Amino acid sequence: MFKVSILKSAKSDLRDASDYYGAISKELKARFLTNFNDTLDQLKEIPYFQIRFDEFRLRQVKNFPVMIHYIINEEEKVVKVYGIRFAKSNPDSYPKI
Repeated sequence: MFKVSILKSAKSDLRDASDYYGAISKELKARFLTNFNDTLDQLKEIPYFQIRFDEFRLRQVKNFPVMIHYIINEEEKVVKVYGIRFAKSNPDSYPKI
């Protein structure tokens, strides 16, 4: 099993996405955060999704158009989350190593 480490920049992204859904409704925000945490739990078990660019893999938050951008550190058994972006975001805004 892997550990998940969320970098400071990704925590800021998560706050932004959470605030976006919270402005629509409290229930939607709660559902987003639940699904986000469920997706992180899945990454602990099965982190091996397709590499999309550089070393980054992407995993969609269930039922939301939000992508988790992460890199796997095999030696330390850690999934490092570098960013959280809406699926239609400009690729120029994607996180960098």
